[in-house]
Amino acid sequence: MAYVNEEISDKDWEEYERIVAAKRFRGGGGNRDWTIDREREIWFKVYERWTDIEDDGKETRTLWDFYWKGVYVPAETKRLKMIPYNTNNGVYYAYIKILEIEIPKNAQQHKSEILKELKAALEASFVGLGIYAYGGDLKSCKVDLEYEGALVF
Repeated sequence: MAYVNEEISDKDWEEYERIVAAKRFRGGGGNRDWTIDREREIWFKVYERWTDIEDDGKETRTLWDFYWKGVYVPAETKRLKMIPYNTNNGVYYAYIKILEIEIPKNAQQHKSEILKELKAALEASFVGLGIYAYGGDLKSCKVDLEYEGALVF
């Protein structure tokens, strides 16, 4: 199964809150939309976003709730560059840097796979009718994801 973008059901919200409450001060945050691959037990959701008034209101940091096959992996990112789809032939492009990611010790051996899935979830969340898509004639999304000075492939 592929990623889908959907509103979180009441039942799923209860499970999300249970998982996130152990790490987050006030439980789940933000809206009730996420990007999910149920078959592979992976989901991805914005917890909180900050914008910088002095930087024309551009997004400065985003906290993500990322769940990978039974492992909760919160992450913080910063979008360094963005080319909107309407000026880039229908392709949305973003260069995103991981500022912080909490991969538990018991999942460190899967770090490369977790980072690749985080990149895939980011791309899925911005494409087409995705929960963070801008609508219109968006054809695809390309994300360059940087972690510790290197791109994730």
